[in-house]
Amino acid sequence: MTNSVNDSGSVTHYTMTTHNLADYEEARETFSWEDIYGEADWDAPESINIAHEVCDRHAEATPEKVALQYAGVDSEREAVTFADLAERSNRFANLLENRGVERGDRVFSYMPRITAHYVGLIGTLKHGAVFGGINERFGPGGISYRLADCDAKAILTTAENRETVEQALEDVSTIETVIVVSHEEDSETDRDGDVEYEAAMETTSDEYETAETSGEDDALLYYTSGTTGPAKGVLHKHRWVAGVAATQRYAVDVQGDDLYWSTADLGWLTGPINTLGAWFWGTSQFAYEGEFDPKAWASLLDEFPITVFFSVPTVYRMFREHESALDAADLDVRHALSIGEPLSAGVVEWGEEALGVTILDTYGQTETGNMIINNYPAMEVRPGSMGKPLPGIEAAVVDPETGEPLEVGETGEIAQRGDYPCFFAGYWDQPGKTEACFENGWYLSGDLGHLDEDGYFWFEGRADDVILSAGYRIGPFEVESSLGEHPAVAEGAVVPKPDEQRGNIVKAYIVLSEGQESSADLAEDIKTRVREELAAHKYPREIEFVEELPKTVTGKIRRTELRDRTESAAD
Repeated sequence: MTNSVNDSGSVTHYTMTTHNLADYEEARETFSWEDIYGEADWDAPESINIAHEVCDRHAEATPEKVALQYAGVDSEREAVTFADLAERSNRFANLLENRGVERGDRVFSYMPRITAHYVGLIGTLKHGAVFGGINERFGPGGISYRLADCDAKAILTTAENRETVEQALEDVSTIETVIVVSHEEDSETDRDGDVEYEAAMETTSDEYETAETSGEDDALLYYTSGTTGPAKGVLHKHRWVAGVAATQRYAVDVQGDDLYWSTADLGWLTGPINTLGAWFWGTSQFAYEGEFDPKAWASLLDEFPITVFFSVPTVYRMFREHESALDAADLDVRHALSIGEPLSAGVVEWGEEALGVTILDTYGQTETGNMIINNYPAMEVRPGSMGKPLPGIEAAVVDPETGEPLEVGETGEIAQRGDYPCFFAGYWDQPGKTEACFENGWYLSGDLGHLDEDGYFWFEGRADDVILSAGYRIGPFEVESSLGEHPAVAEGAVVPKPDEQRGNIVKAYIVLSEGQESSADLAEDIKTRVREELAAHKYPREIEFVEELPKTVTGKIRRTELRDRTESAAD
């Protein structure tokens, strides 16, 4: 694939590859969710089970095709075929049934990206139980809150994580089954009552009749990160898989011979979104157990023929910081995507040079169940833009007070009509909070943005992150993107600082690139660059250099913590 940048800064793709979405406008006009349901094996959406559609039907049609290529941190390698995945998930479903887990019960995981994690996900859905993941960065309090909130019945974890789970279970009364994977030979657990995964799987039948679920049966329960208040359980139904399948086809552009590395953890919904959405089409997945390390990840991109790479902006920024790690890698990547935070134009431009592809930004939430605003391979990309809505989804920028769509260029709240398959069924046991998300028939995301004259969405920040200074409303993303393009800046975050004259000023916290040293002259140079690029009212009037930025477990910047720090210093 080659790209060209036109005078407006847009990127146009020229490629010999036939994309699944060749003409965006035509796709929006002709799209029907019935066409996606029609790809399913059962009579969807009246009769559909995610596990059957993403695993068993492929095990029957292409049993020897690799479903999951796994790489461990200690050089372990395993290729799991669809036949293997079907057999192991049958065993896991039987394991749950034998332990008294019933249809509709909640089963959670707390473990790394290892094969047993994917088996547990499929097996739970096959049984008709509800699967939820908890990221390993949560401590006992975060685990116990989620398990207790939904009366979870079972948890799948590893011997290495067993002590943390033990502490969490002191505050949870409903867990009856703890299944422990001994990932390493010396990590055996001897707690009474634990189910040893390996032993139980060996003695459990490899035949299982998948639960006959409908599109309206509960399937997934994932909790929000809880950065703006108590975490909320977001419930999705089995029909959810049709929505994620559509995004994988049109935005991720999965092809039959792809090896797809989505770096997302199954502890967050993005993991199942990409894994199960791609498996719906029978696409081979790659999974690496370890966390990000530029040399290790570059080595994996060299070792394995990864054709589609999906990660978060932090990973792309860190690769840009350590670009030499990619020098020796023979890349097969034909397509790269990003999610989690907006992707700056500078990172997009870097990707074109270093990776040979245009990194496509995507947007979604746990509630939307999917990436529902995207850039697409065959569509003009405007670096910095979120792109356009997925075919089959109606989105707009609305006035949050009235729910009325706004004019081009006006800042408002990004909103969608909740009539698509992967839209959430509600917050667990919180109907009032579910209802409060809607205005005039629109689901309000809490994210601010605007539309341009061609229907592209542009992210401006969370509604509670906007900075009010001297009567101006300043979105942090635009300023942070400008900061990130300074050659001395690795990462930057901006928050309001109280000011007697202006109400607030923009304050920036900056992590410098390797080899750079902080100084007053450098701070002034950064300020001048942002002021000249953006506007006099948007540049940071105060800069503080820091070793690192506080982040959530998903890698997002914790601006709340920075605001609190700034306000405390100003008092």
